[in-house]
Amino acid sequence: MALLLLAAALFPSCMKDAPERLPGSFEWNPGLAFPVGEKSLGLNTESGFDTLLLEPDTLTGLPDWVDEVSLLLRGTIVFDLSAIDDNLEHMNWMLLRVSIENGFPDHLLAQAYFMDATGNMVDSLFTDGPMTISPGTVQGDGETVVPAFARRDALFERDRAEALQEAVEILMHARIINPDPAPALIPHYPSYQFSVRLGAMIDVTIQF
Repeated sequence: MALLLLAAALFPSCMKDAPERLPGSFEWNPGLAFPVGEKSLGLNTESGFDTLLLEPDTLTGLPDWVDEVSLLLRGTIVFDLSAIDDNLEHMNWMLLRVSIENGFPDHLLAQAYFMDATGNMVDSLFTDGPMTISPGTVQGDGETVVPAFARRDALFERDRAEALQEAVEILMHARIINPDPAPALIPHYPSYQFSVRLGAMIDVTIQF
């Protein structure tokens, strides 16, 4: 208080009247942002794809995956909230931002699941259904595809976000429904990829 009164006397233009008392407490409301992880999925074993479907049919000469009703690609991203444990009790909400690049010339449906250490699902990322991503744009003969970009946010209120402490990974699913590629594109499908990037922001309120 003595310092405040001295400052008021020396710098009257900055502080016209010294406060009668200082506040007993105040709130700090920062936002903590951090990357979660990223993954690329394609027609390969790492993405859970049955590569036997790439073999050509003896009658048609086309790979067997062309006749599939849907193609499911999946991969895991490590998920760990322990780095922010000190802030969990002050957390108001958590927002997960999903950024996707679709390098397939097909519509994709994307969904993700939070899994615990025993392989059980804790929660899903999108509670109102999967995310739809437009096809990429084919260039030339199809050897190159300009990816289509999509972004979606998933908001987790405090109780739901706290439950995610049990999760150790995110299982990402991407599904191509009724693939029907032009014949010229079929040989290039093993080189196409779907990429996902996840980031998070946590809003906390800390009392002092």
